[in-house]
Amino acid sequence: MKVEKRVLYLKPGAESTAHLIGAIAERVGEGGLASVVVASTKGETAIKLAEAVKGAVGVVSVTEFTYDDETKKSMKKLNVSPVERADLPIQDRREMSEALLLFGTGVKAALEVAAIAAEKGLAKGNVVAVAGSRGGLDTALVVKPSAPSNFSNPDPEKRMSILEIIAMPLKA
Repeated sequence: MKVEKRVLYLKPGAESTAHLIGAIAERVGEGGLASVVVASTKGETAIKLAEAVKGAVGVVSVTEFTYDDETKKSMKKLNVSPVERADLPIQDRREMSEALLLFGTGVKAALEVAAIAAEKGLAKGNVVAVAGSRGGLDTALVVKPSAPSNFSNPDPEKRMSILEIIAMPLKA
């Protein structure tokens, strides 16, 4: 049996982003991860994550919008894979969305971007799924991702699984 207590509980907002990026870089250094998948509206946090992990794993940045040309150039230099204009597969499943929101918007968004990256073939193996709220990152989960088509697959090996919690938003 393995028992560890190292979950970060972060306040939602931009002030938590640097702490979470440090924790993610530390976890990446422990190994066993294929990539980091991040919900990044403007791409700035994806770039910061790529700089922090220093190429140890790939970084996938997911947005439902588009990134500006300067951000795309920076992403390309750091080998960040951008996914723009993404459909939100959990948002469209009301019951699933509401259940995940019990844990905070970051948990829902982190699982959503992991599913999007898996569907695009950009997330294979265990990944860190990262998201947040109020303009910052506050959630990081190690997951075995799957495409949305496998969310309800009867075979548990094909469904998404949360393997570790690195950080969650602090509920006040």
